[in-house]
Amino acid sequence: MTPEQAIVLACAALGADPAAATVLRAADAITVQVDDARVARVIPTATVPAADTRRVLAAIAELDGHILEPLGEPIGIDDALVVPYPRIFPNGDQQRDLGIAGACLAGLHARGRAALERGAIDLPTFDPRAIAERWLDRGATVFTRDERERLLTAIDTAWPEVAGPTTVIHGDAHLGNWWPAHPDWWVLIDPEFLSIGPAVYDLAPLEVVERRLGTPPSRFPSFLAGYESADGAVDRRALASAIHVRELLSVAWLAARSAHDSESALRTRRRLIDALERREGTWLA
Repeated sequence: MTPEQAIVLACAALGADPAAATVLRAADAITVQVDDARVARVIPTATVPAADTRRVLAAIAELDGHILEPLGEPIGIDDALVVPYPRIFPNGDQQRDLGIAGACLAGLHARGRAALERGAIDLPTFDPRAIAERWLDRGATVFTRDERERLLTAIDTAWPEVAGPTTVIHGDAHLGNWWPAHPDWWVLIDPEFLSIGPAVYDLAPLEVVERRLGTPPSRFPSFLAGYESADGAVDRRALASAIHVRELLSVAWLAARSAHDSESALRTRRRLIDALERREGTWLA
């Protein structure tokens, strides 16, 4: 689905003017601002089955405001689901200290454990290999067969080491998906990867973005400290393995978007080497 198609579907579903709508984000789901008060997540059912989206939306209702709640029921239209949300401004990347975000993530995990214990949550298990394979299939020309297998084998090797308590995880909790709703309450948006998995994995997206794509000094230590102040110490070996998996997934995601751009494909292959060999350094150069 193209961004232009997403605008047409979002506006048709919500009765808005396509001429005034704009695309805010385009990935597996496309976020369209339809007016000053609303955005829509346009989710192609070929990418995410409608039943999976509905399971995620049902789970959000059990998570006590830790995930941004939609404005209404999803609307099915032309092989997509359109989910309306309030227009918010996720500006977590402008904050110098991320301790509150870390504590709020711990709160999400605690709420998720409680919901799982009472049988109120029906979500899939987080499967990084399946996610990587989907993205690699879309960018099939970027890597050789050997490179693809090395990436998938590295995920298979590292993922069992991502140990610890299981809960509801957001699955993509980088800074672009955090909304500081209040000074002491941060909310996660874009819940398409909401699933059941090891809590420690949810720390990895922010660490990878801070270290690879951020400006030093990293704010991850404050995020981790906030998390541990609310939920206890995190196993550092499990965290390192989670970070490794996240880097590999980031490379697979980039491959899906680099297939038709030779310069981007070259950068993606360099990042693969960095991730496989656990090299340090920025990915901004």
